[in-house]
Amino acid sequence: MRALRTRPARGREEDEGAVAILVGLLAIVIFACAALAVDIASLSMERQKLHDHVDSAAHAGAFELPSSGSSARTWAVTMAKRQDSTMTPDTDLFCVVASTGSSRQVAPGQIPATCDPGTYNGASVRCNTKICSIPCPTSARCNTIRVSDAKDVDYDFAPIIGQKRGTTGSVSSAACKGSCGDTLPNPMDIVIMADRTTSMSDTHREQMKTAIVDSLGVMDPTLHYVAFGALHKSKTSGSCATAATSASDGVTGGDWIAVPFTNDYKANRDSGINSSSKLVKGVQCMPSGAVSGLSTGSYGTHLASAMKGAARYLLGKQPNNLTSLPKRPGTPKKVIIFETDGQPDELVKTGSTSLDDSSDLGADRNFFGNGNGQRGCDNFNQVSQYAKDNNITVLVIGFGDANTASCEKPVTSGGAARTPRSPWVRDYLAKAASPGASGAPSKAESDCSTNAERVAENKDGDYYFCAVSGSELGPIFATAIVAVTESIRLIEMP
Repeated sequence: MRALRTRPARGREEDEGAVAILVGLLAIVIFACAALAVDIASLSMERQKLHDHVDSAAHAGAFELPSSGSSARTWAVTMAKRQDSTMTPDTDLFCVVASTGSSRQVAPGQIPATCDPGTYNGASVRCNTKICSIPCPTSARCNTIRVSDAKDVDYDFAPIIGQKRGTTGSVSSAACKGSCGDTLPNPMDIVIMADRTTSMSDTHREQMKTAIVDSLGVMDPTLHYVAFGALHKSKTSGSCATAATSASDGVTGGDWIAVPFTNDYKANRDSGINSSSKLVKGVQCMPSGAVSGLSTGSYGTHLASAMKGAARYLLGKQPNNLTSLPKRPGTPKKVIIFETDGQPDELVKTGSTSLDDSSDLGADRNFFGNGNGQRGCDNFNQVSQYAKDNNITVLVIGFGDANTASCEKPVTSGGAARTPRSPWVRDYLAKAASPGASGAPSKAESDCSTNAERVAENKDGDYYFCAVSGSELGPIFATAIVAVTESIRLIEMP
C-alpha cells in the first residue's frame, strides 16, 4: 500500500504575512471611505449653510416688497454677501396669488390689490392647487423674491482618488410679503375711519371711496369682519348710511360708526365685490361733511373723538354686532385704519380721553396761539395710546395737507396769516400708529412732498402711510391691510 504523501505545513510567519497584507488593504479601503465620508459631510454642511444664507437673503429682500423690486434685489444680494462674500446669487421676482384649486388657474380678485405683474404670458405661470406664481418685472408691484445660488466645495481627502471638489448644486429660497397667494391668514375685526371733511376735494373723496372698496378685495369674508365710519359723524337712519349730520343734529348728534361689522362685502374669498353690501353702498354714497345752515360750514375735524368712537366700538364698550356674526377660529386681531387730511379744528370743547367715557372729545376751535390745536393733537395721541394699550393695531394714513400742517392753524382769530410751524400734525399721526413689525415706533420720515419721499414713507415697514392725491390711496389702503398680517414668510414655489 502506497503511503499517503502529506503537504508540508506552512510556517506561522507565512500566515501572519498574509493577514498583514489583507489588513493593510482593508485599512486603505476603510481610510478612503472615512475620508470620502468626511468630504461628503463637509459638502452637506456647506449646502445647509448655503440654504440658510439664501433664506436670509430672500427674507431681507422681501422687506422691500411690494414697493420696490429693484431694492428687493439689491438687499437680497447685499444680505447674501454679508454672510458669505463669495456668494453670487441670482434673484427673481414673482407675483404670488391664489389658485383656483383643481383647475390650477390664477384666481381673480388678488391682482392688482396684493401684487400686479402687469401683462403676463399664461405659459409662464406656474400653479398648484393653492397658489400661482407669475414672473414679475422689477418695475411692477411684486410680492415675492426668489434667491438662488450654488457653491463649489474643495475636498480635503478625495483628491487622493482624483476628485478635487464637489458642488452643492443649485439651492433656492423664496420669501413672500403679505397674503402670499392666500387671503390674509388671521381673523380680524377691522374698523375703517375715513375723513370726508370739507378740506378734501370732491375728486379726492371719490377716489378715496373707490380705494376703500377696492381694498376689500384682499380680504376673506369668512375671516375678516369690517365696519366703517366717517369724520364727521353720520346720520345712519336714512337711505345712505353715511349721510352727514345736519345743523339740527348738533355737533354730538349722529354716529361715528356708520356701518356695523359685516362680512357680506364678498360672497367668498375669490369672488368680486358685492355691490349690494351695506358696507359697499355706505362707502360709495358717502357725501362731503359740509353742514348746510351751520355758520362754520362743518363740524370741523375731531381726530381724537373719531379715534375714540372707533376704539370703543371695536372693543364693545359701545355695543357692536360681532356676536351676531359667525364665530371664527382663533382670536381675531382688532384693527383700526384711520385716514385723515387735516389738523384738529373742533367744535366740542371738553370730554375725556378715557375709552370708558362715552362722551365726545374736543379742544374747541383752533387758532394760532390759542393752544387748542396742540391740545387736539395731544388728545388724539392719548386716545390712540389707550387703543393700543387694549391690543388694537392702529394704522394711520396722512393725506394731503395733513403732511404739511402744524397742529395750530397758521392764522390768528383776526385772519392774519402766519407761517406754519412745528409741531407738525404728521408727527402726531405717525405717533398714533402702532409700532411696525420690527417693534420700532412708527414715525413720519418727511412731509411726503416728493414722490421719492412718499415711496420711502410707505415702504419703511411701519404703520404710518402718506398720500397727496386720491389716486394714490388705492394701493395704500390695500398695502395697509396686507401689512397688518406682519407676515414675511418663506414659501415653496409651485
